Amino acid sequence: MAYLIYIITFVSLYLAVVWLSFLYLSEFSDKKKLTRFPTVTIAIPAYNEASTITKSIKSIINLNYPKDKLEIIVINDYSKDKTKEIVEKIIKKNNQVCIKLINKKNNQGKAHALNSAIDIASGEIFGCLDSDSYADKNSLRLLIPHLFNPKTAAVISSIKVINQKSLLGKVQRMEYFMVTLTRKLMSVIDTLYTTPGVLSIYKTKILKKLGGFDTNCLTEDFEIAMRLRHNHYNVKMEPESITYTKVPEDPKLFWRQRIRWTRGFIENNVKYKKMYFNSKYGLLGWFQLPLSVVAPTLLIVGMLFIGYNILKTLYKLITRVVLIDGYLNSLFVFPPLKRIFLSQNFRIAFPLLVASLLGFTLLYLAHKQAKEKIKYPASILAYYLLLHYVMAAYWISAITQEIFKTKKKW
Repeated sequence: MAYLIYIITFVSLYLAVVWLSFLYLSEFSDKKKLTRFPTVTIAIPAYNEASTITKSIKSIINLNYPKDKLEIIVINDYSKDKTKEIVEKIIKKNNQVCIKLINKKNNQGKAHALNSAIDIASGEIFGCLDSDSYADKNSLRLLIPHLFNPKTAAVISSIKVINQKSLLGKVQRMEYFMVTLTRKLMSVIDTLYTTPGVLSIYKTKILKKLGGFDTNCLTEDFEIAMRLRHNHYNVKMEPESITYTKVPEDPKLFWRQRIRWTRGFIENNVKYKKMYFNSKYGLLGWFQLPLSVVAPTLLIVGMLFIGYNILKTLYKLITRVVLIDGYLNSLFVFPPLKRIFLSQNFRIAFPLLVASLLGFTLLYLAHKQAKEKIKYPASILAYYLLLHYVMAAYWISAITQEIFKTKKKW
C-alpha cells in the first residue's frame, strides 16, 4: 500500500508542479484583440428544450456584437414539446437579427442537427451553443481574435454551472472550475483537444473541409476537436469568455451523461491512437494524450486499493466487536492526541498530506481563475472524498461496456 501511495503521490506532485509552471507561463501570454468583425453563424440544436431554449437564443441575440454580422440557426430535432412554437415566436419578435429555424422530420441526434446548420451557414465563423446553456454578452467577441491565427481552427469558452441547488450540483460547480483551469493551461502549451458544446466556435471553411461533425460518435464535440488536432490545427481557450450551462442533478442522469462522455473519450482515443507518442504532434502526442490514459488508470487503481483497505478495516472492526467483550465501548473513548499522532504511519500519512495540500492549492487557484469564492464546505468534502470513487466507478463501467460492445446511448 505504501508503494502505491508513493507512486500516486509522486505522479500527482510532478503533475501539480508542471501545471503550476504552465499557470505561471500563462500570465505572460498575449491578450488577443478584436481588429475586425467577421460574420458569425451560431447553431443551437434543440430536442424537447421548451423550458430553456428562450434564454439560449436571447443570450445570442443580446451578444455585444454587430447584429448585421450575426446569424442564428435553431435546429429543432423533432421535438415533442413546444420548442418549435417558442422559436417561431422569438423569430417574429426579433427581426433585428437573422434567425432561421430548421425543423427535422425525425430525431437524428446532435451531430446531424449541427451538420444541417453547417450546410446553410453564411458566417465565416461557425459556433454552436447547447440549448440548455447561455452565453455572456461579451463571450463571442473575446473568442474571435484567437481565430485570426492561421493555425487555430477552434476556440472554446470557460463554462460555469447554472444550477447549484443540490449537493451534486455544487460538486459539479467545483469540478467545472478545475476543468476550466486545466483547459486554460492546455491551451497555453497547445495540447488542448476538446471543444464542448457550450459556445465553441470554428472556422466554417475548415469544418466543411473536414466533413462536419461525426454522426456516428457519442461525443461529436470531442471527436471534431481530435480531428482538428489530427490535421495539425490548434484549439485554443479564452478564459475570459464566460458561458453557463445546466448540469444534471439527478444521479441517474449524471451517471448516464458521464458514461456517454467516458465511452466517447475511449472511442475517440482509440480512433486517433496513432497520435500517441507521435513526434508530429509535439507535447500533445508525447505528454497530454498519454497523461489522459495514465490519470484514469491511477484513479481506478488507487480508488480500488483504498476501497479494499476500507472494507478490510471494517471487517476487522466488526470481527473485534463481535468477538471481544467491551470492544464496542472502547470505540467511544477518545484517545489522547499524542497517542493518535504517534500511532500514525508517516510513510503513508506524509505523502497523503502532500497530495491533499496540492489538491486544495489547485482548487483555490481554480476558483481564483474563475473569479469565484470558495463556498459550500460540504461540497468540498464530497468533491475530495466521494467524487473520485464515483469517477472510478463510471470509468470501470464505461471500459466494461466498451469491451463487451454494449449498445451506446445518448
